Amino acid sequence: MDLVDLQAFLAVVEHNGFRRAAEALFVSQPVVTRRIGRLEQELGVALLERGAWGVRLTGHGEALVDGARRVLDMADEVRAATVGASPASIRLGCSATAAGSYLAAFLSDWIPRHPSTRVTMIEDGAHRMRRRLEAAECDAAIIAAPVPPTFESLPITTVTVQAVLPARHRLAAGSGPLDVAELDRELVLVNGRSFLSTELFLSACRVQAVEPDVVYECSVGQTLAALAEAGLGVAIISDTVDRRGFDLTTRPICDAEGHPLQFDLHVAWARNRSSEVVAAFARELSDFTRPMRTRPART
Repeated sequence: MDLVDLQAFLAVVEHNGFRRAAEALFVSQPVVTRRIGRLEQELGVALLERGAWGVRLTGHGEALVDGARRVLDMADEVRAATVGASPASIRLGCSATAAGSYLAAFLSDWIPRHPSTRVTMIEDGAHRMRRRLEAAECDAAIIAAPVPPTFESLPITTVTVQAVLPARHRLAAGSGPLDVAELDRELVLVNGRSFLSTELFLSACRVQAVEPDVVYECSVGQTLAALAEAGLGVAIISDTVDRRGFDLTTRPICDAEGHPLQFDLHVAWARNRSSEVVAAFARELSDFTRPMRTRPART
């Protein structure tokens, strides 16, 4: 049983698909497919079910997940103890928005300077990523404040929740923050319910008894922006989403007291199990994003 096959299996599980797993491992999709096939052939059982819904674990696959993680973690420990070096990989948990808005630029500089360390991306919302980090599913993660005391952390940015809408929309004519009450009965497009931007928005709606009509959910902010540009609804996304190329108006959303819907993001890692490579990576990422903490939100 090859370690690369187990790595490919876990990547498919964590990214819910072969294409995203291949991107995270920096290999082609056929390579991932071959590795999974080789693992299933060696074990003599099917590990994954493929369909229009994506990828789903079989009973045998579920049984393999925890064991595969332990084997890979043990391999990293043996490698580090043998060569006196840091683990050869960093599993970084982040949202799709973070990956597109600032991690891509950071990694394009960091990876060439650290050719022996591979960064694997684990995608999820900043809110749910906390549980993944606690469960040791990733070595470092972009999570929302407050950060538990069991983690070390450094600031990344403050995120503002915004309404993104075409210029012809009735709410685009206003200026300044948009009271969440203005979105009552409006068609809205949101990230998944596990995303903190969506949770803050829906929570503010409940406080004011506002009932927006959620017609579409997607984890990719650019997709929501494209749908808003097409006139299919008001996109509720964070100001970290890259909206270059879109003809859209944005207004920060505020609650009943006029406070903007905002949250702080940190890069966090476990105090008791992370290597110096992970800590150094986090420090460089925090330094890289410092300009984001000193400039005004995108509009």
